[in-house]
Amino acid sequence: KTLLADAKLKPVICSDEKITLENWLDEYICPSDKTDGSITVIDLSLLPAEVTHIITSVMARLTLEALQRYRRMNDGNTLPTVLVMEEAHTFIKRYSDNAEDENATSMCTRVFEKIAREGRKYGLGLVLSSQRPSELSPTVISQCNSFLLHRLSNDRDQELVNKLVPDNLRGLLRE
Repeated sequence: KTLLADAKLKPVICSDEKITLENWLDEYICPSDKTDGSITVIDLSLLPAEVTHIITSVMARLTLEALQRYRRMNDGNTLPTVLVMEEAHTFIKRYSDNAEDENATSMCTRVFEKIAREGRKYGLGLVLSSQRPSELSPTVISQCNSFLLHRLSNDRDQELVNKLVPDNLRGLLRE
């Protein structure tokens, strides 16, 4: 009730305009008549924390499903797309499988786990940026092919990186 009563969220939650998904995507994400690609930045920093995970997971899920449809309708061709997640540890957290209630955070993590597992087949890649890799979902981390690492001071983060590096590179990592 509080979210519905918030004047800032009213246009998002229950807009007076009748807008279709296609029109919304054309206006806010990428015009469908563009042929040379597009970069879209979605800044959620001004949104209340309660809705950030929901909006992030919905946008990511819509992207994956749109690319699945695109591949099906275009004889197996993909549309190369990359999602870049800044502060990924806030959206792709470790969670407990035996949690009885499905909260927005674990729902968001599950969406990104699906993207990490299946996204490449549809041309969808993920770039994750995090200062706390040990807080990221192990499923997502295990699907990463490349890592760019800078100074890590937290012991848990260093342990995680140590496990990810092949045995023949451990000496280099110690240096």
